[in-house]
Amino acid sequence: MSVAPRTRLALVGCGLISPAHIRAFGSQKERMELVACCDTSLEKAQSAVESAAAIMQEGDAILATMDFNAILADTTIEALDLCLPHHIHKAVTLSALRAGKHVLCEKPLALTPEDCDAMAQEARTQSRILMHGENMRTATNIVTAKRALLAGRVGTIVGIQATYAHWQSEALNKDWRTRPAESGGGHLMDGAIHFVDVLRHLGGEIAGVHAMTAQYRPELGAECEDTAALSFRFEGGHFGQMFASHASRGRGASPVITVFGTEGCLSVEPFGGGSVVLFPREGDRETLLAEHYWQATFDNEVSHFLDVIRDSVALYSTPEDGRENIRVVLAAYESAKSGREVGLPKWSSAKD
Repeated sequence: MSVAPRTRLALVGCGLISPAHIRAFGSQKERMELVACCDTSLEKAQSAVESAAAIMQEGDAILATMDFNAILADTTIEALDLCLPHHIHKAVTLSALRAGKHVLCEKPLALTPEDCDAMAQEARTQSRILMHGENMRTATNIVTAKRALLAGRVGTIVGIQATYAHWQSEALNKDWRTRPAESGGGHLMDGAIHFVDVLRHLGGEIAGVHAMTAQYRPELGAECEDTAALSFRFEGGHFGQMFASHASRGRGASPVITVFGTEGCLSVEPFGGGSVVLFPREGDRETLLAEHYWQATFDNEVSHFLDVIRDSVALYSTPEDGRENIRVVLAAYESAKSGREVGLPKWSSAKD
């Protein structure tokens, strides 16, 4: 039985999130070959290559380059993993798709719903895969929780709640993240959007949002919030809440997600050492997943991307998901300015 050749992939963007992606490549080295690391800083690209070479244990050298056009022109490179500032996601993704590459693009997919739809349409036109890089969507704990909900373990959902409070590294509160035209906003767009995706994935589509925002860390600049409290109306009729902040020292009970239902509730601890616990209507609580590790979320993400490319597995984290997350965040910003709930009517795209 013949073994399919490894998928040749290039990493584009070698900033702060790239080490997690590189470690994930190492978990898939039997199925993929990392060909190059590309960045506008040659020093960053070289550093990424050094890390990748140690993790991948490749005999052949991995290229460190600043030449993105050369990456596009290399017809042997089948896929790109984009770890880039938010405002260039659309342009780089479109260029990659038009060059015949499959694309895994870090969240947020783009800065507007319309840009997300344009990217999705280009992927369809080019018959390429565009995967929305939301690592919590493919995380084992979230997959476990979703299966439990689909199996009716909590009955009818009556509410869902998420807390995401921590102290973000100062290294992340500078440069393009302080400029809303490039970042798209503050913590809601950059970090809390992870939990918007999880709330939608577990609770269904969001029909309305009422939000308040605040800032406690002035280094972000006057227009970028670090703290937000959101209330949601879901299309299913139930309600939701999210408190998100990266101005809070220590994690305490954060992050945690709880789904409340007529037959029980489900609690999910998303980060390291966490679990998925079901509290049924009667009887003792049941641990559905005892352990979970943050790096595994990236391992699963890259593994699924390869499954889709190599084995035609259905895409689990779609551009349409990326678009809907953006719609919710933008509605939250609008609500925070107006002080009113902002409705989210069903979105119609070219695909719909």
